[in-house]
Amino acid sequence: MSSACSVVRGVTVESWEMPIDTGEVPADGSDFDVIVVGGGPGGSAAAAYNALNGCKVLLIEKNVWPRDKVCGDAVGGKSLSHVEELGVLPMVQSTPYYQVDSILFGSASGSEVRVM
Repeated sequence: MSSACSVVRGVTVESWEMPIDTGEVPADGSDFDVIVVGGGPGGSAAAAYNALNGCKVLLIEKNVWPRDKVCGDAVGGKSLSHVEELGVLPMVQSTPYYQVDSILFGSASGSEVRVM
């Protein structure tokens, strides 16, 4: 990982491995119009679109962000239009790993092939 600083949601982050502040835990008895379980690409988009439509949304994710999981790591085609529509394209572009220059495939036997 790069030790260069990144700016995420206006906060300077020393390393991309540091957790992103996702806000406070809601108080007991809080009411929500929509509760979304899972903060992957689909859950995040569902929560964002509902919030943009005026709903009070709670997005629940068990992992600390960012996480090392292949889940929406590559966004393209029609999906990229949603990223832009939700207003997060500049944040995505500012991450250290926005542009992929190669892919490494590995097998259970240990063989590797890099595609550049």
